[in-house]
Amino acid sequence: MEQVALYLLKSAAWLTAFTLVYLLFLQKERFFMLKRIYLLAGVVLSLLLPLVTLHYKIELPAPLIPDGQGMTSASPAPAATAAQITEHADILKWFMIFYIAGILLMSGRTLKYLLSVCRTVRSGQVDREGGVLLVRSEKNTFAFSFFNYVFINPSLSGREVREIINHEMVHLSQKHWFDLLLVELVSIVQWMNPFAWICSALVRQNHEHLADEEALQRTSDPAAYRAALLNQVFNARLISLSNSFNFSFNTNRFEMMKKKNYSPYRKLKLLLVLPLVAVMLYAFADPVYTYSDSAPGSLIKDIQGTVVKEDGTPLAGVTVNVSGTSLSVTTDETGRFYFSDLPAYVGIMFTAAGYEPVALTAGSVRGATITMKANQRYANMGSVSQGLLVMVDGQASDLSLEEATKKLGKDFGKSVYLDPAAAKTKYGDKGEKGAIEVTSRSKAKESGIILPYPREDEADFPTFRGESFLSFADWVAERAKYPADAASRSVSGWVRMAYTVDTDGSVSGIKAISDSDPALVGELTRVMESSPRWKSPANREADEPFTSEIVIRFQLPDRVSNGIVYIMADEMPQFPGGDTELFKWLYGTLKYPDQAKGKGIQGRVTLRFVVTSDGYVEDVSVVRGVDPLLDDEAVRVMSQCPQWKPGKIKGNPVNVYYAIPIKFSLQ
Repeated sequence: MEQVALYLLKSAAWLTAFTLVYLLFLQKERFFMLKRIYLLAGVVLSLLLPLVTLHYKIELPAPLIPDGQGMTSASPAPAATAAQITEHADILKWFMIFYIAGILLMSGRTLKYLLSVCRTVRSGQVDREGGVLLVRSEKNTFAFSFFNYVFINPSLSGREVREIINHEMVHLSQKHWFDLLLVELVSIVQWMNPFAWICSALVRQNHEHLADEEALQRTSDPAAYRAALLNQVFNARLISLSNSFNFSFNTNRFEMMKKKNYSPYRKLKLLLVLPLVAVMLYAFADPVYTYSDSAPGSLIKDIQGTVVKEDGTPLAGVTVNVSGTSLSVTTDETGRFYFSDLPAYVGIMFTAAGYEPVALTAGSVRGATITMKANQRYANMGSVSQGLLVMVDGQASDLSLEEATKKLGKDFGKSVYLDPAAAKTKYGDKGEKGAIEVTSRSKAKESGIILPYPREDEADFPTFRGESFLSFADWVAERAKYPADAASRSVSGWVRMAYTVDTDGSVSGIKAISDSDPALVGELTRVMESSPRWKSPANREADEPFTSEIVIRFQLPDRVSNGIVYIMADEMPQFPGGDTELFKWLYGTLKYPDQAKGKGIQGRVTLRFVVTSDGYVEDVSVVRGVDPLLDDEAVRVMSQCPQWKPGKIKGNPVNVYYAIPIKFSLQ
């Protein structure tokens, strides 16, 4: 019902705007056919344009948690809101009843006129005159046409009849009945809009000007035509679905019959409708609000940028990692990096030996140039020419650290920085400005030190029962039993377990890396310890201990499943009503801790959580906190979040990571 009322309001506004432009700029112009087209187009567009809604984007900062007493007493709000909605619905209901009653009344009025015309046709004398049916009836005090009928009074002289038929034939040939039918329907639908009736009168007025213009060209006696019009001009009421010979909206009809020269450029006045349409479309456009700090649901297709040093030169070998995941790339020789299909809110971390780490979001690094500042401890680390000594496997090198790293490739093991004092003690004057010791994996192995192999391809990873190491989580979930003790205490949740696959294929180093219930951890430990032997990597160089982790989900009453969580999905999870409603719910539920207010603590808490395949919010954790008081409150409220629409991959619901910033602000 609201949508219908809104459509009618927009339609009335459009028709009013088109009519006002006509009245102000076009009414006295003499290009009658163009004016007819304008009026018809205005009526049609007033019915169609309300169906068109443009959208414009408004970017907002993430909402604030204000320091206000209203935060702690939100319980009466739902009842008040419900009452307001009910009152609004009742008003709208009675308005629609009143509006429909008006339509019925106007429709009855038109039907009454149509019946009156039908009675006149049946009771009058009907003769065919050329292409029209001439109806003579004493009831007709004025001449008018209705479709192909022309109604006149029998008392009219033969000359007047000829001039009237001459005039009405123009109406018939130009099919003015179509215009009248259209504006009559619009007038009925918009009976409350006075400009609908004004537009109807303007259409009929323009019809008369069109008919006069052509009839004067057809008649052999223009004076007789004007005399016939003068005899008719002050007679009775008009029938809206007919063209009346004597119709005149104002007194300038005879003035319009005069031949005058005017500039064709006056037709350009019609272009005034363009800014009108632009203004109206903007007025009825809907804003789309986005939060600049969150953008939780959006995926960015192409995330690429360039990492440079402070002097603007490209920085190769920078590790670019997607926060909270194993996704990682390294900048190339030109300092460029690339990711695809990441949520805008996901954190991106840039790290490189000798440089201060940089943390940004995926949305902010797209197309950006990231400048990394040298760490003071590693100042001037890049080259011997700057005084820093680079030692590769115990030998002095004229390569920079980046060049040495690139040259070693997968054989790169580790690098250690020595401050000037330590470097000078170890290497003499050559190390007076500090040193970098680079050790290759092969050299370290000779010394009995095993450094992690840089695994990149499938051949670099051990396999579990002939499949990817990722299948280990499924195997564990299938064999784990929900601990009775945990179930009796209604304990559920997500458990992260780390493990190491040794070179002999056995699993060791099993431990929990999340704060989970001991009963759940114990059950997963039992299953993981019973793991069959793994197969070594196909790449023999990568045959060394491999450390990874699994995530298992425990759901009451007795469900245990692989807790694989995606950071992106074809369809991202959505809170009912979208991001705007999510923040509205959050800031209507959060309470600013009194202790935090007393200590003046404020700031932004970034939460990460899982929206499960069932749409529930679980595993809420703090990615970036401010203070335990604010962190705990944010986690508490987010853990109570209503059910979401789950994310999907290829149409199937999946678990998806989600993150939002919550800003606590003292005002």
